[in-house]
Amino acid sequence: MSDDKQRWEEFHKDRVGANYPRWPNEFMLKTIFGSYLKEPVRLPERAKVLDVGCGFGNNLLPFLDRGHECSGVEITAAIAELSQQLLADRGYTARILEGGNRRLPFPDAEFDLLLSLNVLHYESTEPAIEAALREYARVLKPGATLLLMTVGPRHEIYERATPLGGHQYRIANYDFRNGEQYFYFDNTKYLERYLTPGFERIELGRSTEELFTTTVDFLVSVARRRS
Repeated sequence: MSDDKQRWEEFHKDRVGANYPRWPNEFMLKTIFGSYLKEPVRLPERAKVLDVGCGFGNNLLPFLDRGHECSGVEITAAIAELSQQLLADRGYTARILEGGNRRLPFPDAEFDLLLSLNVLHYESTEPAIEAALREYARVLKPGATLLLMTVGPRHEIYERATPLGGHQYRIANYDFRNGEQYFYFDNTKYLERYLTPGFERIELGRSTEELFTTTVDFLVSVARRRS
């Protein structure tokens, strides 16, 4: 197991029983269930939903409550098992498997909605980003929806990072991820450029908040897999 994966396992284990996220991402809720998009997300009954990098499973809760069939992936089997157990402890059934952005253990055209919330930038090179987006498109049904959220250029983690060139950065002076290499989109136009080969009807947004001493900044897109 790589050092990066080991650190993520330790992070998840340390958070359980203490302060792990128990509620869905607020921006995801607004985007999927609100009225902010030109083309609202309309899921079929018993939709199939996939959360890539599902963490503690919290972002699947609103879909499970609505009776949708939910799956997730995490980068190690131990984290996947932990996420599935946390959901089971809350009375939910979901399928959480080991996998990642470029390795989704599901058939072609399986899902109606794919959530990628702050996980794509863990692919540290342009070819890896492109491969991940192809994999997202592969497991989505034609016309199905991708919700993608990634760190924006004013986010504290980005501003502390060391630039390496070519949209690549190394995290520094932040947390247990220090030393990891990331790929950042400088603005929504770059995000659109990478999405265009596999997706259409692309809507782009940005969420920036000044939270006292910290700035959090995210680039967001809702797009449909090309038919």
